[in-house]
Amino acid sequence: MEIDGHPTQDMIEELEQRGAVRMLGSTSGPRIDTLRFLTEQNPEEAAGIWLFLPQQVFQTGLDETPL
Repeated sequence: MEIDGHPTQDMIEELEQRGAVRMLGSTSGPRIDTLRFLTEQNPEEAAGIWLFLPQQVFQTGLDETPL
């Protein structure tokens, strides 16, 4: 479980409340199957920004990787 108040987790939750979508991926981008699912759920394409957060952002030794 993430520690309440973890700055990175708080930022992600705030962005999700504003409409961001959390997706699994790598430095190459989101996973193809996850991207396909997002496209099916939102057929109208919208402009946006992809943000890559490496695993070590969450692996501080104080909390677990988010699900």
